[in-house]
Amino acid sequence: MAVGIGETTGQDVARDKLMAAVAAALDAAGETGKVDVTNGFRWPIVSHDWISSGETTSDIDPASVGPRVALKETITLHLSIGAWNPGSDEEAELAAFHRAFYLLGLIVKHVRTQDITLDGSVLWCLPGSSSSAGATLPADQGGGRVCEIAATFVCQHRIATA
Repeated sequence: MAVGIGETTGQDVARDKLMAAVAAALDAAGETGKVDVTNGFRWPIVSHDWISSGETTSDIDPASVGPRVALKETITLHLSIGAWNPGSDEEAELAAFHRAFYLLGLIVKHVRTQDITLDGSVLWCLPGSSSSAGATLPADQGGGRVCEIAATFVCQHRIATA
């Protein structure tokens, strides 16, 4: 099959390829081994920073069905990107916040400029939404400050029977 086209949903392969892109982005920035990269969130984390794959969703647009019953699939891949910094002051809070967004930026830049098809598994992949509470919750302030970002990457895939 051609780039970005498969016979079934592309969710599983796209998720694997996004995590490979995460590893490549970290490697290019000299961050390999400094960040826990996992499929699914794991606790306890080993490093101060983490990137974990999460939920995947797929939507089919019935209006896109053609004469050969090809389907347009929109895949949304979710990542949890986080950073922990010791300390309980404003400086520690900002350090965790900026570190988490730095890691997100590495992934976004890599996908957009180096691997927009996620190694041929999708037609394209672009950053979607992201959100963060922006500050460590009081219950989580024991030994440091945390910033966690819920980020999505949106992909276009085509399902077609050969």
